[in-house]
Amino acid sequence: MNTSIRNIARVIWVGIKEKPDGPAGINDQKIRAINMLLAFAVATKHHLRAEYGTSYRDLQGLLPEDFVPCKSANSLRTQYINHRQHLQSDHSDWVIQRDNSTASMSLPLEISYQLSLWINYVKDKDLIDIPYQGQCTMALSNMIDCFGNLERILLTPIPVAYNIHLKQILTMYCCILPFTTVRDVHWLTIPLCGAVAFTLFGIEAIGNQIEDPFGFDSNDLKLDDFCYDLMLELDYIVQTVPQDQSSIFEAPSAILQSPPLSRKILIQL
Repeated sequence: MNTSIRNIARVIWVGIKEKPDGPAGINDQKIRAINMLLAFAVATKHHLRAEYGTSYRDLQGLLPEDFVPCKSANSLRTQYINHRQHLQSDHSDWVIQRDNSTASMSLPLEISYQLSLWINYVKDKDLIDIPYQGQCTMALSNMIDCFGNLERILLTPIPVAYNIHLKQILTMYCCILPFTTVRDVHWLTIPLCGAVAFTLFGIEAIGNQIEDPFGFDSNDLKLDDFCYDLMLELDYIVQTVPQDQSSIFEAPSAILQSPPLSRKILIQL
């Protein structure tokens, strides 16, 4: 996801040009779009942690002031329960209609739709070339694919029956193991069986722990650090990277001015 955000941020910053006869404020819109890209990553983090809505400190200032998120999506659990209830109904209300008050969408997907609409807007204004538009569309699709894959990890837990059966088998094995080793190793049976039980039950506990890697535990994925690093990169783009041709290519090449020995070493490398 971070790679796709980096790619689309690069295209937005250097590929969309403000024209004298075009709409005003394109540079401000580009900064707002880059903020929306960061908001997509931050919203994905909160979504995976079942933190819904926009009232979070790291989302403040990233979304436009007139952005109104969907308010009907409360939680994944609520959506799942409603979905199960619909499966048991006669499906009479399964009709796509414009006045459906129960319609909902997660915040990252809302952000992706807003970005798609803006990309289409700058294309209609002839501010972006078709290849750049294609790259933006592809990057947005990759971002949504990553979001879907993360949701699949979150919503596909280890089956409960498998966990119960695995614990029963491990317990049975650890109870039988001392009787099979005591004749050969005698008193070493105690530490041996303890080490085996510690290893097997430890592996089983690790499997349960990594089932949801998006939380706040010390061994979970550092989602906050990922978002913070992405924020620093995007902020550097806005603050430092020029939107026109870089001046470093207008200066005489440092390689041509280097001594012959240095050029020879460079060619060998």
